[in-house]
Amino acid sequence: MTQPSPELTQLQQQQALFTQALKAMLEGKWAAGPETVEAYLYALDPNMTGTLSLDTPVTESEFVSPPKQ
Repeated sequence: MTQPSPELTQLQQQQALFTQALKAMLEGKWAAGPETVEAYLYALDPNMTGTLSLDTPVTESEFVSPPKQ
């Protein structure tokens, strides 16, 4: 059996990183750690290192309803 092309190998690695980033999103792991959305995005494009400012989503328990008028 032949080896996959370098391009195919790179695409498979990128797909794995995207999948791990999506998993981190679902788990609420956004920033400041090795298995976070931020870390996976930096792994996909090292030129972005230090440039992201991720806003974590507001959970329902943190949401404050505006006052009723």
